Parts: sequence; structure tokens; C-alpha cells
Amino acid sequence: MELGNPIIIVSTFGRGHWLASALAQEGIKTTLVDVTSKLGVWPTEDVEGPFGFFRNEKISESQVDRLYSEDAFEEVPNGFSLWLPEGPIEFKGPLTKFKIDNLPLVQPVRDLLFSSAQDKNAKLLYKNLEALNFDQSWLLHFAHQYAGTTYMPNARGAAAGDFLPLLSSFLVRQSTRAGFDRSLEWLRSKGVEVAQPQQIVDASFGAGKAVTGLEISGESQGLFRLEQLVWMLTSEESYFLNERLGKYFFPEGPLESEWCWVRYRMGLKQCFERDSLPLHAVIVDDLYSPWTHENLMVLQRTTLQDQFDVWIRIPTVQRFNKEYLTTRSNRMISHLSRRMSLAEPQVLTFPQEYYYTYAQLGAPRYPIFSEAQKSRRGKVSYSNLHLDGPEEWPHYAWSASFASNEVIQGRIGLWWKEKLLKEQKEKRRKEQNP
Repeated sequence: MELGNPIIIVSTFGRGHWLASALAQEGIKTTLVDVTSKLGVWPTEDVEGPFGFFRNEKISESQVDRLYSEDAFEEVPNGFSLWLPEGPIEFKGPLTKFKIDNLPLVQPVRDLLFSSAQDKNAKLLYKNLEALNFDQSWLLHFAHQYAGTTYMPNARGAAAGDFLPLLSSFLVRQSTRAGFDRSLEWLRSKGVEVAQPQQIVDASFGAGKAVTGLEISGESQGLFRLEQLVWMLTSEESYFLNERLGKYFFPEGPLESEWCWVRYRMGLKQCFERDSLPLHAVIVDDLYSPWTHENLMVLQRTTLQDQFDVWIRIPTVQRFNKEYLTTRSNRMISHLSRRMSLAEPQVLTFPQEYYYTYAQLGAPRYPIFSEAQKSRRGKVSYSNLHLDGPEEWPHYAWSASFASNEVIQGRIGLWWKEKLLKEQKEKRRKEQNP
């Protein structure tokens, strides 16, 4: 049985939902093939991640509509929060200006992060950034590295990716499976055909190094014909899903990350410090030590008052090492105890990697790649294949995925206009020469 639409988007964990809806709204028939259930045993907390949502003028109303198609976001009243050894900094609170003014940052860094500096000034700053002391520029490096997909040492953090708008409104949410299902229904309401196959078995190819179809098994099975394919999986996820497809689209093999984020569930007893914690806070123990392991922890409240999700970055090669994960947890408890001695922190659950194998989990949910892997990222093997996902994004904030979606939307939109123009010309030619 042959099925399909001109555009097929292979998606996982909600990636590309806005792109699918935007293309459908332009009148381009689009199918979104969701393979989330085939990529590991992941609770919704792991799917959501630790990065929240920075809302600024770059986020369009249709993109906000997509975000709220799932579970609702809750704004953190005082914005994004950093808890440093000398105290917290809230980036939208009444003391924000006072706190920032008391940091030894140079004025160009302040202008770029908080005053939307002109492009020429920004370029000049980045050009001369290595000449500044780390004390004078650390916050810009942090804004690049916190959610970055490329790992760089602290003092070179701004050399990769883009920075987060720390002063923007900051929102977080408690994600649920029901919310994800609502997002699929939202897609259908926008005119997108949604398929959740048992497996993508194979792909077909035509002349000019083009993908022509995907063979899918499941409720709607058969060969899905296509003219443009958007592939939202990383190379490692692709090999985990189907090694044959991985070899087609990433012939150099899966790109293995250098670092990844993992999530612990911690219990904290009632005390002033715990009760004062916002919905989301980033704890940095030592600005001068690498922003990894327990030196940088993301604390996010859960639906239970005494339970918090704690995220840290660890080397990817250690993610299934139980002894390593236990050592990290003990050090996390030590760090948190120094900050909140009465909270008596304890680990309630370890990361998923503690309980499952690679065969059950697959690729890490939030991989971070080394600078040396840059040349491997985003290499396209076929003329009508568009890659998207963590290997293509500069960071994990929603603005990065939306920006990537917009680039692909522009390419496909241009292709669609040219296709319609050719069809119109051919139709006129046949009418003139019956």
C-alpha cells in the first residue's frame, strides 16, 4: 500500500511539531512520523529537560501556541536564577540591577546580555573576548555554555553556539504524557497527518541522490512516498532506531557525544533555604572550575514539595557506570548540605541509566558534543534531506529549535513555490499544445 505526502517529518520527543504545523498552514500536505516510543524508556521529566523556556521577541505567537499545545508553562516570578557561593542572582527580580552592577563585568558584556547591543559592537566584543579576564566576561561564557550542545572550557564558552537571553521572562513546566498526546492532537487540528509506526523498516531512493520514500510498519503500513524529508533524530538515535537507516543518512557512523545531562530525584526536608528555592535554580559551586558534574547543578521543583529534580553534566562514557553515578550522588549531597544543612538531602532515584541498559535507553536525551566533532555535524547525504535536532542546534533552549525549524521552513517553502510554478507552466504548455 502506497501512502504519503510531499513532506514527511520524522520526529521524536516533540521535535519539529511547530515546523509541521507551519508547513500545513501554508497548504503543503505534511506527515509527521513520531518515533518517540522507539527511542528508549524515558519518563516525561527526562524528555522535558532542565532548560526551561526563555520567552523574548524572537519567539512568534505561533511558536508559543505550539509550546502551549502540551502542558502549560509557569513563569518563574523573578526569572532565571543563579545561586553562586556569594549568594543568588535573580535575573528579573527587584535586586537584579544591583546584583549585576556589583559583578566585575565589563560594560560591553552587560550591553550584549542586557541591552541588545548593536551587531557591530557584539562582533567587536567577541573578537576581543580572549583579551578580557574571566572575571570580566564569565556571565557571557555561562550564557553560551549552560544549555550549549558543544562543550567548551569555561573561559572559552562563548566561542561556541549562541547565548541565552538571561534577562527574558523564564518559564518551566511539569511535563506529562497526556500533554504530549495533546500536542499530537494539536498537530492534527492544524491539518498535519500524524503517524506513530511500529517501525521504519527501510527507505527508497531515486535519481539525483534523493530519498523517495520510507517503508513503515504498523497501523498505517506501506511505502510512504515523499518529495522532501526532514529527519529530526541525531545520528546515534538514528542507528538505535534502525541501523540501516543510520547508515543511509549518517554513513560515517553515529556521532558519540562527549558529555550528557542526567537527572537525579532528590529529597529535601523542610527548611528556610529549601522553602526559598524558586521553581528552577542553577547552583554553581566554583565559577573557575569546569561547569560539569556537581559543580553545576540544576534544581527544579516537582509536584511534591519535598522532592526536586537535580540535573548534572557527566562524561557520556560514564552514563551507565553505577559506581560512578553513586559517587557523583554522594558529592551532590555534600554540596547541597553545605548550602542547606537542615534539608538533609538524599537521593530518591538515580538517573535512568542506573536502572536500564543501552539496549533499553539508547542515545542520551541531552548530548553535548566536543569542539572537534564540529565537522561531522549537519552533513547531508541526499538532495532532499533536511537534518534537524541536537546535532544541528547551538543550544537546547526552545529558541534554537524554532530558529532551525524556520530555516527548513524557508527552504521547503521556496521548493514548494518552484514546484507549483513548474506545474503551472506545464499545464499552460499542454493547454496551448493539446
